[in-house]
Amino acid sequence: MGLQQNLDNFRNSVAECQQFITYAHNRYTSGGYKVQASLRKFISESSFLKLFIAWEKFLEESFIDYLMNEQSILGNRPAKFANPIDREHAQKLLIGTQKYVDWSNPEITRRLSIIYFHQGYVFNSELGAIQTDLFDLKTIRNSAAHLSSTTSSQLDALSTRLLRTPCHGYTAYDLLFSLDPLNAGQTILNKYITVLDITAEKIANG
Repeated sequence: MGLQQNLDNFRNSVAECQQFITYAHNRYTSGGYKVQASLRKFISESSFLKLFIAWEKFLEESFIDYLMNEQSILGNRPAKFANPIDREHAQKLLIGTQKYVDWSNPEITRRLSIIYFHQGYVFNSELGAIQTDLFDLKTIRNSAAHLSSTTSSQLDALSTRLLRTPCHGYTAYDLLFSLDPLNAGQTILNKYITVLDITAEKIANG
């Protein structure tokens, strides 16, 4: 597909998700929301899930492109330890005896990168740099996708850490749209979007 196309696709998906979220938060001139609270939460959390899936797809497509000897946006290619005959073969190499590759887990992606590329190429270093953020995003994803007592307690713990105040009964929506105490005027969601965008560009640039 090509690294530039992967990056463009990811950014287009993020922009679309942001448009949905903006729609959900439109207000009347009086200040009230045009969309009721339950629908606003549904649209926003669904958009976040779509964004998370776009990130996973970007990682998978980029990993396979490099494995297929595609060059990066800047014209770089990794030294690699496998030569798949086509993209389907590359996917089979990555899956091995498992049912699928969990691209949401940065540790798995980093281990695969070390197996297939010299020193893990950009995946090992760049994902390692934001590994905590990626696991935090997965915690939020799990809470938005299937709320349970376990995901609820994990989300409360994460919210307490990120917002620096005790949080109880938080939802993915509550956390994502809270202001980041470390970045004035920026929501937690926007903080993570920035982190993912910067990392995606580094991976695509090689």
